[in-house]
Amino acid sequence: MFERGRMNVVLSAHNPISRENRSFINERRAAYDESLEAGFSIMEKKYSEEAEMLRNEYDKLKILRIKMDEESQKPLLERTPDIRTLWYTSCTNYINLVGTTLKKIGGISRNNDLIANYYELIIDTLHFRSIVGNESSIFTSAITGSKTISEDEYAELLLLRGESKQVWSEMENKAIMIDSDNLIAVLEIVNDRYYCQFRPNQDRLLELALKGQIYDGAGKEIAKLSVAALDSILLLADEAIHEMDIVNQNNTKNGYESFIKGILQLLASILIIIFIPAFLKTRLIQPLNTIVDLIEDLSLGKTDIIIPFIQRNDEIGKLANGVEMLQKSIEEEQALKLELQEAVVKLEELSVKDPLTDLYNRRYIVQRINELERRYKRSQSVFSIIISDIDFFKTVNDLYGHDCGDFVLSSIARLIFGCCREQDIVARWGGEEFLILLPDTNQDGAHVLAERIRKELEDKTLQCGDISLKITMTFGVSEYSKSLGIEGTIRNADMALLHGKNHGRNRVVVF
Repeated sequence: MFERGRMNVVLSAHNPISRENRSFINERRAAYDESLEAGFSIMEKKYSEEAEMLRNEYDKLKILRIKMDEESQKPLLERTPDIRTLWYTSCTNYINLVGTTLKKIGGISRNNDLIANYYELIIDTLHFRSIVGNESSIFTSAITGSKTISEDEYAELLLLRGESKQVWSEMENKAIMIDSDNLIAVLEIVNDRYYCQFRPNQDRLLELALKGQIYDGAGKEIAKLSVAALDSILLLADEAIHEMDIVNQNNTKNGYESFIKGILQLLASILIIIFIPAFLKTRLIQPLNTIVDLIEDLSLGKTDIIIPFIQRNDEIGKLANGVEMLQKSIEEEQALKLELQEAVVKLEELSVKDPLTDLYNRRYIVQRINELERRYKRSQSVFSIIISDIDFFKTVNDLYGHDCGDFVLSSIARLIFGCCREQDIVARWGGEEFLILLPDTNQDGAHVLAERIRKELEDKTLQCGDISLKITMTFGVSEYSKSLGIEGTIRNADMALLHGKNHGRNRVVVF
């Protein structure tokens, strides 16, 4: 979303919003409001329920936008805590809602392979724009606020870059399958503006940020460069939509001509019935009634039917063949709809799961921690956090390679998950670190679990091909309290982990 990234950068800066940023946001906001309203109006003609839902959610976002405008006028120290996170999360949720709704509509409206390819390219393009926009916003806000980038932010950037690379590859494949010169040309424009022009500048500033050498104005510089690069991505979606409309119009025209031809043939048959009713009763009327019944079954989604009269060479045979084509088309549509539903479920799972370990990712676990904090404030329900780190993991990578390192990570992830209760939440916290969130558990209970995991891993030998590995982990445990808050609880667990690392490793420390 155009405003998500720029407002995120503004809210991370120390000073109130500049006149230049205010003008930029107002201009883009007006254009986006107009475009969305036009889209809602078009959707209402056929998908009124979905259009109303998206409009209502966008109205809520507008209300939040007013609050963001007020906050952006204040210096950093006077802003409401976590307001930037609220804004960024709300915008991202709305983007995902739009994508999910488009997929739902797409499953209803698509009727051939070419339309399916166009539609999937559009969805992939919007997904790619969301990922790289997220990536750009994280980086720009980091160097604008602190003029450096943390290890967590750097890890999340690398994860997003890997995800965007995969989606970009799928976009290229879809464009090749569609085989449109105009589409390929626009794809090359996006590649040039984003990967050839914008990304090298981002990499240059990223290197400086990692060295702590970022200069004043770097955030403003990269934000300005990102506008043209990120906007160009939507050119691909616009071109795909334009070409898909043309294909739909041609399909409609051809279908209308076939319908008229079928009507004329049917009228001719009716004239014959007038003169030889007795003969045609069994030859035409009964078959037509049968075909009508079959069409009614198909309209209810019943495709497991046997269609007679296909071998006839007259109009009945043609109608029967037409019904058979309709049957196949509906079967393909149902299969495609099922495939899309599975893809949506998979995409939703990928958004909260770490692909290597199949554990939850950092973004998801932070949301669950916030939920438990809110529950604590309502009912004083205790919860604890365990942060663990694999001992000498870098040595494993250096000696045996990253494939073996990945095997160790996934094996330990399964071991930890197997030791936990159903209500416990296990996530990959970053690199070789894991975080276990334990609802309704004090620090004593958390200590018992951490010790059980430590002992089970210590006694286990991991077999990576011909290599036998003895791996240990160090654990830091902290119980949530109102005085500590979430950040303090996580900081305590980290300090406990560090203490354990500095005093021999392969141990559990409670702070």
